[in-house]
Amino acid sequence: MAYYDALIAAWNSATQPPAGVTGTAITGGMTTAQKLAAINTWTVAVPQKAILQPSAILNAIVPGDLAALTSTQVAFLTLMLQGNTVDASVGTTIRIAIQTIFAGKTTTLTQLGALVSPFDNYQAPWGPVNGYGVTITMADINGAGLS
Repeated sequence: MAYYDALIAAWNSATQPPAGVTGTAITGGMTTAQKLAAINTWTVAVPQKAILQPSAILNAIVPGDLAALTSTQVAFLTLMLQGNTVDASVGTTIRIAIQTIFAGKTTTLTQLGALVSPFDNYQAPWGPVNGYGVTITMADINGAGLS
Protein backbone atom coordinates (compact mmCIF):
# COMPACT_ATOMS: atom_id res chain seq x y z
CA MET A 1 0.00 0.00 0.00
CA ALA A 2 3.01 2.31 0.39
CA TYR A 3 3.00 2.86 -3.38
CA TYR A 4 -0.38 4.54 -3.04
CA ASP A 5 0.36 6.67 0.04
CA ALA A 6 0.90 9.92 -1.89
CA LEU A 7 -2.24 9.37 -3.95
CA ILE A 8 -4.36 8.61 -0.88
CA ALA A 9 -2.97 11.63 0.98
CA ALA A 10 -3.62 13.94 -2.00
CA TRP A 11 -7.10 12.51 -2.59
CA ASN A 12 -8.05 13.02 1.07
CA SER A 13 -6.20 16.31 1.63
CA ALA A 14 -8.27 19.00 3.32
CA THR A 15 -6.38 21.54 1.20
CA GLN A 16 -7.23 21.11 -2.46
CA PRO A 17 -5.16 20.83 -4.42
CA PRO A 18 -2.59 19.88 -1.75
CA ALA A 19 0.08 22.39 -0.74
CA GLY A 20 2.66 22.92 -3.46
CA VAL A 21 0.36 21.56 -6.18
CA THR A 22 -1.21 23.59 -8.98
CA GLY A 23 -4.38 22.43 -10.71
CA THR A 24 -8.04 21.68 -10.32
CA ALA A 25 -9.27 20.94 -6.82
CA ILE A 26 -11.05 17.67 -6.18
CA THR A 27 -14.27 18.03 -4.23
CA GLY A 28 -16.85 15.77 -2.66
CA GLY A 29 -19.38 16.52 -5.39
CA MET A 30 -17.18 15.08 -8.13
CA THR A 31 -17.37 11.57 -9.48
CA THR A 32 -14.34 9.31 -9.19
CA ALA A 33 -13.66 9.83 -12.90
CA GLN A 34 -13.81 13.63 -12.46
CA LYS A 35 -11.44 13.46 -9.49
CA LEU A 36 -9.06 11.30 -11.49
CA ALA A 37 -9.18 13.77 -14.39
CA ALA A 38 -8.45 16.62 -11.96
CA ILE A 39 -5.45 14.85 -10.43
CA ASN A 40 -4.05 14.27 -13.91
CA THR A 41 -3.98 18.07 -14.42
CA TRP A 42 -1.94 18.66 -11.28
CA THR A 43 1.61 19.95 -11.52
CA VAL A 44 4.35 20.66 -9.01
CA ALA A 45 7.35 22.94 -9.23
CA VAL A 46 10.50 20.91 -9.87
CA PRO A 47 13.51 23.18 -10.38
CA GLN A 48 15.76 22.06 -13.24
CA LYS A 49 19.44 22.70 -13.85
CA ALA A 50 19.83 26.12 -15.48
CA ILE A 51 22.50 25.36 -18.08
CA LEU A 52 23.10 28.47 -20.17
CA GLN A 53 25.52 29.69 -22.79
CA PRO A 54 27.81 32.47 -21.52
CA SER A 55 26.66 34.71 -24.38
CA ALA A 56 23.05 34.50 -23.14
CA ILE A 57 24.18 35.72 -19.74
CA LEU A 58 26.29 38.51 -21.21
CA ASN A 59 23.46 39.62 -23.51
CA ALA A 60 21.14 39.93 -20.49
CA ILE A 61 23.48 42.39 -18.78
CA VAL A 62 22.81 46.09 -19.37
CA PRO A 63 25.90 47.43 -21.22
CA GLY A 64 26.32 50.32 -18.77
CA ASP A 65 26.32 47.89 -15.83
CA LEU A 66 28.97 45.80 -17.54
CA ALA A 67 31.10 48.89 -18.29
CA ALA A 68 30.87 50.00 -14.65
CA LEU A 69 32.48 46.81 -13.28
CA THR A 70 35.86 47.03 -11.61
CA SER A 71 38.77 45.14 -13.13
CA THR A 72 38.48 42.57 -10.31
CA GLN A 73 34.78 42.07 -11.05
CA VAL A 74 35.50 41.71 -14.78
CA ALA A 75 38.19 39.10 -14.06
CA PHE A 76 35.82 37.21 -11.76
CA LEU A 77 32.97 37.36 -14.28
CA THR A 78 35.32 36.18 -17.04
CA LEU A 79 36.38 33.23 -14.90
CA MET A 80 32.77 32.25 -14.20
CA LEU A 81 31.71 32.45 -17.83
CA GLN A 82 34.51 30.32 -19.28
CA GLY A 83 33.52 27.29 -21.30
CA ASN A 84 30.62 26.47 -23.61
CA THR A 85 27.98 26.37 -20.87
CA VAL A 86 27.41 27.75 -17.41
CA ASP A 87 25.41 26.14 -14.60
CA ALA A 88 23.41 29.05 -13.17
CA SER A 89 21.05 26.83 -11.17
CA VAL A 90 19.54 27.88 -7.86
CA GLY A 91 22.17 27.97 -5.12
CA THR A 92 25.22 27.64 -7.39
CA THR A 93 28.28 29.74 -6.71
CA ILE A 94 28.00 31.19 -10.20
CA ARG A 95 24.46 32.45 -9.67
CA ILE A 96 25.24 33.90 -6.25
CA ALA A 97 28.43 35.58 -7.51
CA ILE A 98 26.70 37.15 -10.53
CA GLN A 99 23.87 38.40 -8.31
CA THR A 100 26.47 39.88 -5.96
CA ILE A 101 28.46 41.54 -8.75
CA PHE A 102 25.30 43.20 -10.10
CA ALA A 103 23.68 43.99 -6.74
CA GLY A 104 21.52 47.09 -7.08
CA LYS A 105 21.44 46.83 -10.88
CA THR A 106 17.69 46.19 -11.12
CA THR A 107 17.33 45.88 -14.88
CA THR A 108 20.31 43.54 -15.23
CA LEU A 109 19.11 41.38 -12.33
CA THR A 110 15.58 41.28 -13.77
CA GLN A 111 16.87 40.22 -17.19
CA LEU A 112 19.17 37.59 -15.66
CA GLY A 113 16.23 36.36 -13.57
CA ALA A 114 14.16 35.99 -16.73
CA LEU A 115 16.88 33.73 -18.19
CA VAL A 116 16.71 31.26 -15.31
CA SER A 117 12.99 31.54 -14.52
CA PRO A 118 11.91 28.70 -16.84
CA PHE A 119 14.37 26.40 -15.06
CA ASP A 120 13.53 27.59 -11.54
CA ASN A 121 9.78 27.35 -12.08
CA TYR A 122 9.53 24.21 -14.20
CA GLN A 123 6.15 22.55 -13.65
CA ALA A 124 6.15 18.75 -13.79
CA PRO A 125 3.11 16.48 -13.74
CA TRP A 126 2.19 15.46 -10.19
CA GLY A 127 1.99 11.73 -10.96
CA PRO A 128 5.59 11.05 -12.08
CA VAL A 129 6.99 13.28 -9.31
CA ASN A 130 5.19 11.04 -6.82
CA GLY A 131 6.21 7.70 -8.33
CA TYR A 132 3.32 7.12 -10.72
CA GLY A 133 3.15 7.04 -14.51
CA VAL A 134 2.52 10.14 -16.55
CA THR A 135 -1.19 9.46 -16.27
CA ILE A 136 -2.74 8.12 -13.11
CA THR A 137 -5.31 5.48 -14.07
CA MET A 138 -8.43 3.91 -12.59
CA ALA A 139 -6.22 0.93 -11.76
CA ASP A 140 -4.21 3.24 -9.46
CA ILE A 141 -7.43 4.60 -7.92
CA ASN A 142 -8.76 1.07 -7.35
CA GLY A 143 -5.40 -0.15 -6.01
CA ALA A 144 -5.37 2.68 -3.51
CA GLY A 145 -8.92 1.82 -2.42
CA LEU A 146 -10.27 5.22 -3.49
CA SER A 147 -13.07 4.17 -5.84
